[in-house]
Amino acid sequence: MEAAQVWNVCVQAHRRARMSHAHWPNQTDLQQLTRGRFALHSQSVQAVFRSFLGTIETTCKLRREHPEMRMKYPWRTKRFYPVHWPAQAVSVEQGRVVLPMGRGRPSLVLPLALPELEGACTLVWNYGFELHVCLEVPQADPAPGSVQAIVDLGEIHLAAATTSTGVALMSRCQKHSRRWKKLQRARNKVCRRAERRVRDPLAQGHQGRHRLLRREPGGNALRRQPAWSAHPRLRPAPQPTDVWLGIRPR
Repeated sequence: MEAAQVWNVCVQAHRRARMSHAHWPNQTDLQQLTRGRFALHSQSVQAVFRSFLGTIETTCKLRREHPEMRMKYPWRTKRFYPVHWPAQAVSVEQGRVVLPMGRGRPSLVLPLALPELEGACTLVWNYGFELHVCLEVPQADPAPGSVQAIVDLGEIHLAAATTSTGVALMSRCQKHSRRWKKLQRARNKVCRRAERRVRDPLAQGHQGRHRLLRREPGGNALRRQPAWSAHPRLRPAPQPTDVWLGIRPR
């Protein structure tokens, strides 16, 4: 929630500048505004307001080039926001990862064994805590042929694909047509399948924990806490023992 408070402070400062027709806060202004106010590492705070400034720059460009979109500047307050650590702030030791939380505060120690070529880390909430790690992968060999397809992996959607001619997959058909709906169903099916594969270790961990509790004396008297329900809005808050840290490629 500390990272979300940093975002909210940036939103309020930018809104006040717009309403009073004053100079919009830049990186230096936001750094002075957020320095020493939050229980986070200094570089984690910088990552938040740099992302905010990037959103402002993109919004200004879209408002200028595509006024029909009626883009709004960031105005909604956030309750949660991912915490980012750059590669130089991450300390990897034998069997654990140490993430600093700022001067005078204990670091966040995670019992994870990361590869050697690890990079920046991001702690996100996706119905459970997950650690996203940037890894260096070898460049693939160029595919034969003159026309090539490019795939960009995302966080909200599984991937966005386009060709070297500038034509995207979804733009080849009319919106809300039969083919468009068919592609939407196929994309949602692949996204749900990937999400289930990521969450499968969590479910197996819960089952193993419950089996262990049943073997202990008095374990049957403990009430079982479900990992999640069928609907996302009905999922209960995770217990301290329900936190799972996984690694996803970005």
